[in-house]
Amino acid sequence: MPGDLTPSISKYPLQFNPLERVYVGPITSPPTNDWNPHYEDPEPGKRLADVAVHNSTIEDWVVSPPRTEHRIDGLELTVDGDGRFTAAGGLHYRDKCGYFGVNHLFVRGPLAAISLAYSHDPACSESEIRDGAGFWYGPISVTGCLDGDFDTLRITFLNGNTNLQDTASNNTLEFEV
Repeated sequence: MPGDLTPSISKYPLQFNPLERVYVGPITSPPTNDWNPHYEDPEPGKRLADVAVHNSTIEDWVVSPPRTEHRIDGLELTVDGDGRFTAAGGLHYRDKCGYFGVNHLFVRGPLAAISLAYSHDPACSESEIRDGAGFWYGPISVTGCLDGDFDTLRITFLNGNTNLQDTASNNTLEFEV
């Protein structure tokens, strides 16, 4: 697991491939934005530190069939005075061996951005829940530290998530900090 995570670029310019890298963390944002020439580097001392995703297990999940909107995906943010944050809530998992993790994160001006992706643990087998058979809803949290002064924390779901509350079609949650 890398200490610093530079965003992954797919074969298409400036597009990210979420399935190639999904880390649960902790991960710290890179000190430069060299990976994207359109983004200025973070100001000195500004970074996202120790970002980690805490997935729930199948024992904590409840059945929530797709498109019923019985349970809406979402996270609520709390930030302590020292910049430590927790975005906690619930999301839909597609299969027993699936999990959410960080694909990339970066800092740009007053914005701290985390991109999450959904993946499948290839070492997991003999699922009690058949892959593709439905969706299950469970608790999840994203924790870390905002080092520096930020206005916004943005969490984007790269694989797409059609059940996010108040996001329209951009699969993004934005929080004022």
